[in-house]
Amino acid sequence: MPSEPEKIFNPHPDVASKAYINSMQQYSEFYQQSLDNPGQFWANVAKQFHWETPYDPKNFFSYNFDISKGPIYVKWMEGASTNICYNLLDRNVKNGLGDTVAYYW
Repeated sequence: MPSEPEKIFNPHPDVASKAYINSMQQYSEFYQQSLDNPGQFWANVAKQFHWETPYDPKNFFSYNFDISKGPIYVKWMEGASTNICYNLLDRNVKNGLGDTVAYYW
């Protein structure tokens, strides 16, 4: 049985123009950056957040995927700490957005 063609529903241009990622081209570029240089990509994302204890840019992430070199692990921003509630809510209220709808479902 032939499959139904993939349906793509693009957002209204007014919505897309205000979005953090406003096109499939931009999404593809971000995605490629995340593959080519994940440390730099995620460091750029991390700069958008408030940190109680800042991360060390020189030790942003480390990993071992070779069992012959010891336990398998991935560590990100080891030693850093943040307050998710502050990042999601409090800083937006502090910036005058307390009466603005945060999320539409």
